[in-house]
This record gives sequence, structure tokens and C-alpha cells, in this order.
Amino acid sequence: MKMDVLREANYIYNFDHALFFNRSTKKAFSFPFIDDHSERELSTCIQEGKEGIGWKFYFNFPPSERVRRELEGVLD
Repeated sequence: MKMDVLREANYIYNFDHALFFNRSTKKAFSFPFIDDHSERELSTCIQEGKEGIGWKFYFNFPPSERVRRELEGVLD
């Protein structure tokens, strides 16, 4: 069901980095984050606004700056 919530919101799975992302909203969810949060929590994250022009990463632990830059380069 959680995957359905993401797919309905046009999120695509990236196998190489094990995350769901949406280029138009510039949001990405790690698989562990998805696994550890309810459908309702995921829906709230999907619907919430995003500040700034960069990507918003929903991870259990924030990615390092190096990982963030790498993911932004791959996802853009």
C-alpha cells in the first residue's frame, strides 16, 4: 500500500540508490524511511510544501553533503 501511495503521486523507484523520487516536486524518499513510516505519514510528506529550489530528501538519517550532491546530480 505504501508503494501505491508513492506511485499515485508519480514517484519513480531508482534501483541504484534504493529510493523513490519525483523530479517535478524535487522530493525523494529512501526505502528505509518508507518502511519505517505509515501511509498517512508518507501522504503528509508528499503533500507538504517544499522551501527552496533544491531537493528534499526524506531519509531516516540526513544524507551527508557528499551523498546529497551525488543524488542531486543523478536525479536532476
